[in-house]
Amino acid sequence: MGSDTIGNVDGGEIVGDGLFSVSEITKVKFAPGNLKAGGHGFTAHQYDYGGLFGWGTGDRPTITNTDNQDYAVFHDWGRYNTGGYWRTLLEEEWQYLLFHRENAIAKYGMGTVWGVQGMILLPDNWVTIPGCVFRPGYGWWKNNYDLDQWARMEKAGAVFLPAAGYRWDTETSFVGTGGYYWTAPTVAGPHSQSNCAMCFSEDLVSTENCARALGCSVRLVEDRD
Repeated sequence: MGSDTIGNVDGGEIVGDGLFSVSEITKVKFAPGNLKAGGHGFTAHQYDYGGLFGWGTGDRPTITNTDNQDYAVFHDWGRYNTGGYWRTLLEEEWQYLLFHRENAIAKYGMGTVWGVQGMILLPDNWVTIPGCVFRPGYGWWKNNYDLDQWARMEKAGAVFLPAAGYRWDTETSFVGTGGYYWTAPTVAGPHSQSNCAMCFSEDLVSTENCARALGCSVRLVEDRD
């Protein structure tokens, strides 16, 4: 990564606002962790898995049945369970963040934090941190941080999305090897075509249509000027 993709360390202090561009005009700050099981509050650490929720279950976060008709209307978890300050990213916002913002390909990569596998996202104005090398690209081996290193990365605005897998009914799959994070539809309602999740594995990142009854992770964001 060259100087055009990362900032500098000024006098030993970490400099950066921790903001991520999700469109040409919108920047967000990520929540400090995944949404907890039960839908209230965030996990204590970014590497904690959190809950796995059916699509749009902000008003009923504990529902787990497999009837897709019970998930017809999207209710944002941020609106219902975190005081309304947070929201779920749209599919097109994830696409912009991952593939279209400036130097996008250099600002995400796979890795492990304290032994937990997942995806690392860097903010727009990333800064170098001595002793915490970041390598964009695929492979869980690509980046490996202990708790002290991750605390410094997190302070500079880095985000970690653990590979928490998904749930179908009460059975979980791909825990530790795949991440499935719900997106919000552009137009909520029973006719929405956007029941998509942002998905990643050791060697792939994409957005995919998923069954609405599938239990996926939720990482909320807050809009910033």
